[in-house]
Amino acid sequence: MKTRKNDNYSISTIIAAGGKSSRMNGTNKLTSILLDSPVIVHTLKAFIQIPKMSEIIVVIPQEDMDLYEGIFKSFQLLDQVRLVSGGHNRRISVLNGLKALEDKKGIVLIHDGARPLVNARTIYDCIEGAKRYGACVAAYISVDTVKKADNIMFVEKTLDRDKIYFAQTPQAFKTEIILDLHKKAEKDLLEVTDDAMICEHFGHNIKIIPSDRWNIKITREEDLILARALLSCGD
Repeated sequence: MKTRKNDNYSISTIIAAGGKSSRMNGTNKLTSILLDSPVIVHTLKAFIQIPKMSEIIVVIPQEDMDLYEGIFKSFQLLDQVRLVSGGHNRRISVLNGLKALEDKKGIVLIHDGARPLVNARTIYDCIEGAKRYGACVAAYISVDTVKKADNIMFVEKTLDRDKIYFAQTPQAFKTEIILDLHKKAEKDLLEVTDDAMICEHFGHNIKIIPSDRWNIKITREEDLILARALLSCGD
């Protein structure tokens, strides 16, 4: 794909698609069908539609290369993405994607392959957040009362729900910042569940970008039912 600029920044996306689907009773959540196409296709199309997107990398297990090449080819998407082999955990997989980027000084969005309902507004807001703050995360505010439990499941305290946000993706960064921090995390063998945690660990401020609760991650079979219902409502 040709590199295009957006306010002097190239915009790239890394889609992390190496999950084990361990809570899906043996079903690959990324190839599960939502209405007319697999979950990963819905996710990919959300970023392809962004006009200023210069590069999209999908990080997948090496053993699944043929599977995903076939899926993307059948939906005429293969020439719009680049496939990169992942590692044995998410952190390593994302670092592989970062190293493969053509432009190491732009803006990069990092997104879960299993979040097919992300909307363009959230993507644009994250891009702008990364330009201004260097690092940001899409998240939605808690609407429930949140209890912190101790190690034997008694309530330890009630948290202020007005300050509790549920992190999602995309998470967006200036590429040189997140690449440098990922390399440090690799050296320290840091264990994280998302890329914002790496920034936190090394003391970099992260801006919260308000998102909505329907930007769900497919982790269980009931999530597929909800996603299908939401997509049907959208039609």
